[in-house]
Amino acid sequence: MAQTPHDAAESLYTVMPRAITLDLLSEYGLEVTADQARHVTQEALSLSFYWIRSALHAKLRPGDAARVLTELERCIAAGWKDFDLEGYDPSTVLREAWSKHAAYDQIVQEGGSPIAVFGESAGGLEFSGVVAGGERQKLLALFIDVVPVETFGELMETLDLADS
Repeated sequence: MAQTPHDAAESLYTVMPRAITLDLLSEYGLEVTADQARHVTQEALSLSFYWIRSALHAKLRPGDAARVLTELERCIAAGWKDFDLEGYDPSTVLREAWSKHAAYDQIVQEGGSPIAVFGESAGGLEFSGVVAGGERQKLLALFIDVVPVETFGELMETLDLADS
């Protein structure tokens, strides 16, 4: 059955990770503050948005992909409290996520896997002081576990966007 861009966006949104809690970070050996956890949440959101965007562009015509992404941005803004990013503006966070996508695209174009992209992201958090030096591998493991790249791809396989 054909889906609207909003239906497709809601399907993708349901599998995106939400707030990365202090307890979850502790399970990975990361002892951080609540503010640092919010930065990690932002990064997981950025990575999820990147893989969704990439999958949509691989599956759909550019205009259709853009419509789904617009609807996904609306879903994210409507569910903003679930990301525990109060005090952060959703449009600013998403704009910052988009700005990172060029670097991620470069990694993928050079043959890098999702793990390479996650490593770049974890390295950025380490470099900016969000986590202590030497904790990149812990963040990498976290991102591998919480950003469902394969699930996004599986959803693309079942995506049947209605002509609009």
